[in-house]
Amino acid sequence: MATQKEMKMGLGTAIRRLLQVEKQHNAGRRSEEIVAERNLLLEALNRVELDLGWDCDEDGVPDTVEIFKKSANTSCCRILPGGGKGKKSGSKPSRIRKRK
Repeated sequence: MATQKEMKMGLGTAIRRLLQVEKQHNAGRRSEEIVAERNLLLEALNRVELDLGWDCDEDGVPDTVEIFKKSANTSCCRILPGGGKGKKSGSKPSRIRKRK
């Protein structure tokens, strides 16, 4: 019988586990196992790429990741349409609105 070399895990499950491991890591429990699991989870999660472009000044050029800080305080930012699967041609960018 062949040995299974691949495992599948939901993105949410991986993020939840990473949060649990991060909590232990930040609490000072930095055993070799915790550090290794943290690194493996980060490596696995970084294989999933999001096709996002943030444009706050509406110049059509994606801004840097620093925009996450700015968008937390304003409602000026929008997500530019990407080239990923499910993109509708001619679709307009979605506005990110701040909750009141």
